[in-house]
Amino acid sequence: MKKLVTTLAVAVSLFSSPYIGQAAKVVVDPGHGGSDPGAVGINGLYEKTVNNEISWRLRDLLVQHGYEVVMTRDVDKTLSLADRVTASMAADADLFVSIHANAHPSTSVRGTMVLYHDASKPNPDYPASEAMKALTPESKRLAQLVLSSVLEQVPNENRGIVPSSAYVVRMGNIPSILVETAFLSNAQDAQLLSSSMIREKYALGILNGILKYLPPIFSDIGRHWAKESIVRLNEQGIANGDNGKFYPDRPLTRAELMAFVDRAFGLRAAGPDVTIAEHTDMDHSVTEDVYESEEAIAQPAPEPAPTFSDLSETHWSYELMRKAVETGVLSGYPDGTLRPDAPVSRAEVAVVLDRLLGTAIAGSTYDVSFRDVTSDNWAYTSIIRLGGAGLVRGVEPELYGPDRKVTRAEIATMVDRQLQRGNLE
Repeated sequence: MKKLVTTLAVAVSLFSSPYIGQAAKVVVDPGHGGSDPGAVGINGLYEKTVNNEISWRLRDLLVQHGYEVVMTRDVDKTLSLADRVTASMAADADLFVSIHANAHPSTSVRGTMVLYHDASKPNPDYPASEAMKALTPESKRLAQLVLSSVLEQVPNENRGIVPSSAYVVRMGNIPSILVETAFLSNAQDAQLLSSSMIREKYALGILNGILKYLPPIFSDIGRHWAKESIVRLNEQGIANGDNGKFYPDRPLTRAELMAFVDRAFGLRAAGPDVTIAEHTDMDHSVTEDVYESEEAIAQPAPEPAPTFSDLSETHWSYELMRKAVETGVLSGYPDGTLRPDAPVSRAEVAVVLDRLLGTAIAGSTYDVSFRDVTSDNWAYTSIIRLGGAGLVRGVEPELYGPDRKVTRAEIATMVDRQLQRGNLE
C-alpha cells in the first residue's frame, strides 16, 4: 500500500473499514504555531519554528520507514489543544507524539525531557481520560524509549520522563508523549535548537524511539486484526513477507501453506492417514473424494519421485514442494500438476494441520459445532478436532466457512495458536 502523509479529513475517509490492514500510524503534533509562537529563545528563536522543522523532518523519516503519519497541522497555523487531541482520536492511530521546546525562569536550566500521563500521580484539577489512565504503562515505555534515543543523537542533560497534566498527553486514547527537546531559555540549548543539523538529529532520535516501541515489521499490518500473530511468527522466522509487506488478506497458496507448516512444525514423513492426494477436477479445490479412500491413501508414492509440469526448478518453492511430496504430505493431480500457486480452502488447511500435528492436538478444550460443517462433510473430523483444540474458529457465529479461501493472516493465527498452546502446556 502506498504510504500516506495525510491530513485528518483524508485519513478518516481512507480508514472507514475496520478490515483494511494498514501500516502503523503515528500522529505527529507540532507544538504551538500560527499566532502562538510558543517560547521565545534567549537568541530570539521562536519555539514554533523549532517544532515545525523537527516535526516535518520526523514525518518524512517515519514515512521512509514504513509508517503512516497524520499531522495535527501541516502548515504554520494556530490550533487549540482540544483540536489536536480530537484530530488524534479521529485518526484511529497507534501513538501520539507532540514536539516542543522548553523554557525556564533560570537560564542555567537545560536538557531534554519527555512528558507523559501517569495515573499513579493524578492532578485533581486536570483529570485525565479513562483511556489515558489505562495507557500509563504504554505511554511511560514510549516516553523512556524516545528520551533515551534522543539523548543518543543529541547528548544533553537527561531530565528524565516526567508525569504531566499537559492536555495532549492526558486527554487522548492512544499512548501519548510530549517531547521537550531542549530549553530555549538556556544559551547552549538555544544554540543547539538553532541548527538545522541538530533539529534533524532530534527528529532522528524521536524516530528511533518510535522504532523501538512500535517497529513497522510489515507496512500493511499496523492496524490488522492478525497483527500480533504475524509479528510473533515473524520474530520466529515463520512468517515472511515481500518488499516490506505481508499481504495479510491475500489468499494463501499451496506453496505458502507448506512454507508455513514446514517452518513451524517441520514436514515430517506422513503416516498412512497423512498423504494429501488431490481431487481429480481442475477447480483448485480439495474435496471429500480425495480423502475418503483409505486404499488410495495407503498406496506408496511412485518410484522414481514424480515430476510436475507446473513446478519448475526456478519456482521459489521448488525444494519445499518436492520435500512435501517426498514426505507424503502432498501428491499431485492426475493431470501431472501440483499447483503450488493455487489458493487453498479453510477445509483443506484444517485437514493439513490436523494430519501434520496429530497427537499434538489430541483432547478437546472447547465444545464446538458449526452449522455448515456436518458429520458427512469430508473435513468434519479435522475441523472439529482443530476447533476443539482452539486452533481454528468460525468466520461467523456457528459458521466455519469450509469452502472459503484461507488468507495469509488466517494461517498465521492458526499456526500461532498452536505454538502458543504448546508453550502453555
